[in-house]
Amino acid sequence: MGPITKTVRVSGSSPRSIEDAISGILGRAAETLEEIKSFKVIEVEGNVDESGSPAEYTVTLDIRFVVRESAAEHG
Repeated sequence: MGPITKTVRVSGSSPRSIEDAISGILGRAAETLEEIKSFKVIEVEGNVDESGSPAEYTVTLDIRFVVRESAAEHG
């Protein structure tokens, strides 16, 4: 049987760009999740400043990672 994966939904933001928000989310997730395999952008939102320019980008991702096997499963 191949590896089992799990998906978690997480959100984060950046004042710079959508790509920066995604990179920040994945970097932070990698601190606690091992073997991240993929991500899917679920939603992109933003705030606008007084001049009408984008002020902050908020991104929601589904992140898929491999579930680690326990030592007990290997006998």
